[in-house]
Amino acid sequence: MCKSENLKLFFDLGETALANSFLKKEELNNPESKYPLRVFFCEDCGLSQLVDVVDPSVLFRNYVYFSSEMPVLPEHFKNYAEEAVNNFVKSKNGLVVEIGSNDGLLLGAIKNLGARVLGVDPAENIAKIANERGVETIPDFFNEKLAKEIKEKYGPAKVMIGNNVVAHIDNHYDLISGVSTLLADGGVFMFEAPYLVDMFENYTFDTIYHEHLSCLSVRPLVNLFKQFGMELFDVKLFPVQGNSIRGYAGKTGQHAISMRIGELLEKEKSMGLNDISTYFKLVDDVDEMRKKVLTILKDLKLQGKKISGYGAPAKGNTLLSYYGIGADILDYVTDETTKINLYTPGTHIPVIDIKDARKNPPDYFLLLAWNYKDAILKKEEDFRKNGGKFIMPVGKVEIL
Repeated sequence: MCKSENLKLFFDLGETALANSFLKKEELNNPESKYPLRVFFCEDCGLSQLVDVVDPSVLFRNYVYFSSEMPVLPEHFKNYAEEAVNNFVKSKNGLVVEIGSNDGLLLGAIKNLGARVLGVDPAENIAKIANERGVETIPDFFNEKLAKEIKEKYGPAKVMIGNNVVAHIDNHYDLISGVSTLLADGGVFMFEAPYLVDMFENYTFDTIYHEHLSCLSVRPLVNLFKQFGMELFDVKLFPVQGNSIRGYAGKTGQHAISMRIGELLEKEKSMGLNDISTYFKLVDDVDEMRKKVLTILKDLKLQGKKISGYGAPAKGNTLLSYYGIGADILDYVTDETTKINLYTPGTHIPVIDIKDARKNPPDYFLLLAWNYKDAILKKEEDFRKNGGKFIMPVGKVEIL
């Protein structure tokens, strides 16, 4: 984000398989591609980032994550759509462009409120579904060149949105240059991403995987937008996908700057996020967490207990890989999506339908989808009433 080469390695998670590269049974004996997963700290702007960049076509052209399948996202996106349209679109028929629009869940809600919508998503399989649902979607990667083509054909965008996409992009200069090109005067770029502070407060290290090239915080973002005649004018926190930030940026001088920007900059500074030593301590704490979880799991296995994983999120594969948890500990992991009947990358644990798991439940579920903890505990009341328990593997390690 600042073109510095003053980077320091602070967290090496080893060579890992791609977090969303779930395998078919017949692929289990094939050689599996693995890539270094290392996190560096920029001592100039403070960005935490990977430097080992996997070809985005490998990661995103055929994708297995569907927004519509996530339990709390429909409600979150409904509220998001109302904020975007009511606060920033203003005129009827104003254009809203979403980068990384997935299956059109958010844009569909925005379209229902009267705005024109256009999605851009490189996952050809998912863009096809969005188009079939009536959300026009360009199956391509967003960049400055595409931004110019969109502006010529559709006009400038009143609102641009990027959910869990800014952290996925290697070339932030091309991204923000494209946003600046396409955005109308007075327009707003709204984007969400996991917040680096959450990693320190709740030890959510498993959000590190090859798709997530950056762990975002306010300080480097302020610096990034300044370079393109734009400014970050507001940031809000949301308890979705862990704790996420929603940033709001516009052209310089066109929006009042919220006090939250200064407050979060001060918070990041007070937490020591400008200092590499803070990051080394984080890794030590994560390693202690790993030891606690493995002690619990090994004790339960010695007692003859049956343990499975709840959920098959991408981040769960970072956790399984770093902790060293495989099919010798977990009988299976559950899911409710297109991952059913596949196997986890790297660890080769079978993914089964949660409905099948409920028929013959384990004694314990390792809560891999911890970001949906409250919804899961509520959904699985019968399992818990019958003596089943959950193990929380990040943050406060405990048996629920």
